[in-house]
Amino acid sequence: MKKIVTVIALALISSGAFAQYNQGGILLNGGLGFRSTTQKSESGGTTTTLGKQTDFTFNPRVGYFFINNLAAGLTFDVTSSMRKPEGSSGKSGSSLTTIGPFVRYYLDQGLFFQGEIGFGGNVDKSVTGNTTTTTKYSATKWDVGVGYAYFLGDNIAIEPLVYYGMLNLKNKDTNGKYKENGLGIQLGLTAFIGGR
Repeated sequence: MKKIVTVIALALISSGAFAQYNQGGILLNGGLGFRSTTQKSESGGTTTTLGKQTDFTFNPRVGYFFINNLAAGLTFDVTSSMRKPEGSSGKSGSSLTTIGPFVRYYLDQGLFFQGEIGFGGNVDKSVTGNTTTTTKYSATKWDVGVGYAYFLGDNIAIEPLVYYGMLNLKNKDTNGKYKENGLGIQLGLTAFIGGR
């Protein structure tokens, strides 16, 4: 009985590990992420730390395998953030939306490396006492990370990902610049279609 269980387990692991990322295939992915960042502002050559920020992200992706193991495509990123300004009793939150290209390379064992960039906008709302202030920004971001594809079958995988990201914001009214960077984690579900 132990031999049968071992053979079945090895067969599942092998089929999962090599449920390939073949040329011509399509990758459909949806991910939920969390990141803690430090926000900084730049003005006149001086950088000031504004406070800590917590981000929750949803980002669907669609990609195409141009060669075996290498997919590229588009990612759409929607992030909701909560921030505690340094030295202030107020609070603020923001909503970021970006779209841009991504590239992902899989190793045969399921490990993968990913990079993406995005362009879009950010709307920030801060509350101090009874006053709410809304500010709009243009946004540019990039992320690089490493993840693992754990296959539930031949074509569906759960993909945890650890990444480092940088977000640059530019105030549309004052041209003031703000930066955020930090490590994040994401859990994705991916379907692999075709390419066999």
